[in-house]
Amino acid sequence: MRYSSRFFLYAPLALFLAITFGVGVHWWLAASALSARLQAMNGREITPGVTLRFASRTIAGFPFSLDTVFRGFSLRIDTPHGPSEWRPEKFAMHALTYGRDETIFEAAGKQELHWTKDDGTARNVVFAVGSLHASAIRDPGGLARFDLDLVGFGSKTLTAQRLQFHIRRDGTDKLDLAVMADDVRISSEHCPSLGDRLIVGRLTGTVTEARSFSLLRAGVQDWGSAVANWRAAGGNFRIDALSLDPSGSPQLRAALAQTPADGLFAISDLLDAICNAGH
Repeated sequence: MRYSSRFFLYAPLALFLAITFGVGVHWWLAASALSARLQAMNGREITPGVTLRFASRTIAGFPFSLDTVFRGFSLRIDTPHGPSEWRPEKFAMHALTYGRDETIFEAAGKQELHWTKDDGTARNVVFAVGSLHASAIRDPGGLARFDLDLVGFGSKTLTAQRLQFHIRRDGTDKLDLAVMADDVRISSEHCPSLGDRLIVGRLTGTVTEARSFSLLRAGVQDWGSAVANWRAAGGNFRIDALSLDPSGSPQLRAALAQTPADGLFAISDLLDAICNAGH
């Protein structure tokens, strides 16, 4: 066999092995860096006012993704009126080693959400979901978009076939927000006026003066300071479209519009607004 023939025979194989080796080294370096970063963050603030804790984690996904599975995971956010904390039974996050800066989150099993209302009252809810998926996309300025999708939500207070929350940065001066709820049933004990009736809701809105949250998006400012700056700048939450069947009423629109930004998505506050609108 001539030398040129051997070259064309073995060159593709050598190239394939070189690429495989390079991809493997890249994944190993990325996984090692992620493991070290997670270990350094465990039990500490990952951004101002946000603390991450976990009992253990494993990283897999070779060669093109980083799949991290946590046990004993919790995420705590400090607010001006008290802490909020989320504790899922199982939690995982997935990211590509190549491509855009996007992270996918999944949670399963029993979950607990604890928070403090504006008046200092501690509240909590224990719930389960068929599936919980979320994604976060970052750009050079920080978080650019966040999407959350829960299917089969169930708790003593509320059940829902599907709950969705979406927020994205639209330019520099506003955030687009959308909340959707399908086949929601509130317990009659919590809300006699709407209890045991199926509810479908859609809400889209705009948060103005979004530049006030630029340091928060970049992970260098706490939530309370960002909200204070936003209020000082004259920011507000404008409802662009709202539908709620069977209780789409002006009272609900007014209640949501007056809900403070740092408590807008607290479950009990939203349920109270819906129930009050149903009277």
